Amino acid sequence: MKVKVFALVICVVLTLPALAHRYFFGLTEISSNQNTGAVEFVHQYTLHDVQHVLSKLTGKRFSLDQKNAEAVLQQWVTDNFSVKNTKGEEASLKWVGFEADYQKIWVYQELPKQKNLCGWEVSNTLLFDSFSAQVNTVNVVDRYGNRSLILTDENRTDIINCQKDSKE
Repeated sequence: MKVKVFALVICVVLTLPALAHRYFFGLTEISSNQNTGAVEFVHQYTLHDVQHVLSKLTGKRFSLDQKNAEAVLQQWVTDNFSVKNTKGEEASLKWVGFEADYQKIWVYQELPKQKNLCGWEVSNTLLFDSFSAQVNTVNVVDRYGNRSLILTDENRTDIINCQKDSKE
């Protein structure tokens, strides 16, 4: 009986790497808050991937319950996500905060009221340095409709296009 239990334990341990996910993706939604007029940025990533990257960055095991966790997370997001207006000027995104569960982390940023983001450049390199297969999707939801930018290691930036018509 002990041999069967031991064999089962060994099988489980050996299959754990196969259970790790093979897809690396992040999702950012950019939308306008109808009440404040601010443009909100909500980033969603796999918590394990973020902790892995921040552990490499800090040189020690990273956990969200650490004393300086929010500051480390904020700096990492600021260094790897940006938007530039049509003049090429980088917008100063305000840090709002983050929340996490056992699988996902959500990071919140905002920008004061903007007329629109048409022609703005979005750059998102979050997780690219650690996962070559990383894909970051940016969904833009505004009065010009819904559209998506697909960013990869080969294509780290894209432009928010708008179909300007009677919605001006």
